[in-house]
Amino acid sequence: MSAFPIYTLRIASVTPIKSIYYRLEFALTWIFLRLIRLFPFAMRIKIGGAVLGFVISNLPQSKARIDINLRNIFPDMDANERREITKEVGRTFGKSIIETLNGADYVKQQQLFHASGPGLQALHDAIDAGKGFILISSHFGQSDAVRHYLKGQGIEVGAVYRPHNNPYFSQLFQNEISHSGTPTFPKGRRGTMNLVKHLRQGGYVSILLDQKYSKGKNIKFLGHKVFTSIAPAQMALKYDIPMIPVYGTRRKGSADIDIEFEAPIPHSTPKRMTRLANKSLSKRVRATPGQWYWLHQRWNFED
Repeated sequence: MSAFPIYTLRIASVTPIKSIYYRLEFALTWIFLRLIRLFPFAMRIKIGGAVLGFVISNLPQSKARIDINLRNIFPDMDANERREITKEVGRTFGKSIIETLNGADYVKQQQLFHASGPGLQALHDAIDAGKGFILISSHFGQSDAVRHYLKGQGIEVGAVYRPHNNPYFSQLFQNEISHSGTPTFPKGRRGTMNLVKHLRQGGYVSILLDQKYSKGKNIKFLGHKVFTSIAPAQMALKYDIPMIPVYGTRRKGSADIDIEFEAPIPHSTPKRMTRLANKSLSKRVRATPGQWYWLHQRWNFED
């Protein structure tokens, strides 16, 4: 197994102190990832999930944000249940980080992925017709398991990602998510142009729709309006390709992932299609709230 490289990057417009902080932050992460690679893959996930899960669910800032979001979305939920969900969010996200940053090994764990749902046939129909498709997912369960599974089936699906503030992390993350499918598209103008070209040529892509997008439309998610990008729906309509919601749900007490491809969202208007996508995710989150990443500042709730 090759080592994680120490990247040499030029960081523009960053103070010397910030540059040192970025390097130190990355170095500590790199050491942790190198140490954890001494263990078999399954043990890495357990250890990494436990360590990172404990950190994520106990940091005051992250605990407070999760609690604020839960109290506003589930006003009748008691404090004990919110605490348990906070712990589960930490474990879920902790495991996802380790799996993602061990992408070359994770893609080989095809026995962990269990795929079903009508969207899977729709996906193959699009491929047979020589068309592309857009998978709509979110930070729920293990979203990247979807692309790992499809790559194991010989289907290469690209992904859109948000570059990390720390450029060393961005380089590492981009390299690792490439193991589950290429090309990868950074958020921003250049990435969007390349994404459009990819879809126009019949390519496939997965897009996470649950992050705030200030230029999007104000559409309800979990009962509250949030700015949501309608670009995926616009592209699905323009290129006459299916937009398929898909979720990688973790099985309780297991590393197995149930990947469910829902039926494609019917073509109508971009806003209506996006509203149906948010409705689909809302249903999933309400059913198993501990699987979603409540650390997002998706709403402007105040304590």
